[in-house]
Amino acid sequence: MPLAITLIVAAFVSAFFISTYSNRGANYWVVANSFAPGHLITESDVVASHMNLGDSAENYLNTADQVIGLVATRHMSAGEVVSTTDVTNSSDALSTSAVPLSLRAADLAAGVHVGDSIDIYWVLDSRNGEGVMDPILILGGVSLVGLDDSKNALGGDVGITVAIEETQVLRLLSATTQGRLVVVRAYV
Repeated sequence: MPLAITLIVAAFVSAFFISTYSNRGANYWVVANSFAPGHLITESDVVASHMNLGDSAENYLNTADQVIGLVATRHMSAGEVVSTTDVTNSSDALSTSAVPLSLRAADLAAGVHVGDSIDIYWVLDSRNGEGVMDPILILGGVSLVGLDDSKNALGGDVGITVAIEETQVLRLLSATTQGRLVVVRAYV
């Protein structure tokens, strides 16, 4: 009887130690709502989640780190753990502008969704025997933050909004004055 009681107590104690040591981890910030580069992170954008990241834990922000008020440096989707390289406290990252563009429906890659990384090319159509000019990459790796294809049902234009650096706004808008813009999905 004493041996049986000792074995039962040992089983409970060993189960307690195994669960205690195997559940070592910390609370980390996880993205609750998707956002684009340049977004100022608020309380509603992130949630705390307990996980064990092992050796890679130093690459992610835990709840002891202040994430509210930081600026996203890349597009982040819901469910991602916030990495130390995904955010910055630099006000320079806030210099992102949302630029609306109107495109022909045929000039927008199929399957493009908000949050996708896209490339924007400038194409000058040849007219009246003019020389052909190669398309030019205007901006690459741009984050798509808005898509309105409600007019697309009638074969009209598609409205998109892209997040770009303020310094690139004039370059993009000047490309719309002549020729047309073609949007290519960066990663298929």
